[in-house]
Amino acid sequence: MAERIFTLDDLTGRSVCGCLACDLGVVFADHLTALRTDYPGTVTTLGHRGASPGTTAVPHFLAVRLGGGLADVVVWEEMRPQQLAAWLPAADARARVPQLAARIPSLVRVRQALRAGTFIPSGAAGEALSTGGRYPSFRFLVEHWPTLKKEFTP
Repeated sequence: MAERIFTLDDLTGRSVCGCLACDLGVVFADHLTALRTDYPGTVTTLGHRGASPGTTAVPHFLAVRLGGGLADVVVWEEMRPQQLAAWLPAADARARVPQLAARIPSLVRVRQALRAGTFIPSGAAGEALSTGGRYPSFRFLVEHWPTLKKEFTP
């Protein structure tokens, strides 16, 4: 599943408050609603603080167009167990979320290599990448992590 590419105009001026976290929440809520149901409405740029009790902090990668280039941005969503299961049905993939959420710099390198075409995984991961675009989401990385971990060399 590919991420949408946002522009700065997409991320500004959409909320009543006008702060970046609220703007991201509004824009990203629209984006996530297309991916799954029961969006909780809590998106933050403060993922380093950890999740609230009873929730899992899930990072999401956004590609933001800045002039002629793209910047990778990470926003965080807190999901309750039933929301996490709706978003990521495979139990083994859900179990990898906290581990991989702590490895954002490594995942960004994998994502950048996939986007540049310098790394093309085999099997189901390669097939999903070819049909989903070259901007893989955190969900793609979690679902295909066993293959990506085995095949990716920085």
